[in-house]
Amino acid sequence: MDFLSELLNQFLSGSAVKALSKKTGLKTRDLKKFIPLAVPFLLEMLTKNASSEEGASSLLAALAQHTDDKSVKKQISDSDIVDGAKIIGHILGADEAKDLKALSKKSRLSETAVSGILSSLAPVLLSSLSQAVSAKKKRSSKSSGFTGLLSGLLGFNKTGRRKSGRGKKSEELNGASLISSLLSLM
Repeated sequence: MDFLSELLNQFLSGSAVKALSKKTGLKTRDLKKFIPLAVPFLLEMLTKNASSEEGASSLLAALAQHTDDKSVKKQISDSDIVDGAKIIGHILGADEAKDLKALSKKSRLSETAVSGILSSLAPVLLSSLSQAVSAKKKRSSKSSGFTGLLSGLLGFNKTGRRKSGRGKKSEELNGASLISSLLSLM
């Protein structure tokens, strides 16, 4: 099972959906329809943002700050909506209003509801990504530190360049590659 499928299974579990319903005041059936739209969308936006050096650094910092290993249900129940709204603001950037409107139209939920759901899910999503990295770290003893782990995960050397194969130029550490690699972990 790939990482996205695993995430969706966790976020769509009965207990997680009930916790999100309680947090947002929305019906579980509406949430079960929205979550499969929201999670891939957020991952896509993270990938897009992480394609720049600044975005990749921002993602690494966010993952280092979101290391909650509680159940998804508990994380949703405990999620800080203000922190989540800030995360969504960083992920969506200048397109936040447009993206919220588009997700609202697709899901037939209000923009306020969409914003509340995303704000509740964002910290949990970052923790899930962080947990995947930690799990990979446990399997890889040669990486040191969080950045070293991610670099090793993606095949980069200590200078931040991808280890080159025969006749290939080395590549800079790329956040989009990082997300892609994380998504293929499971």
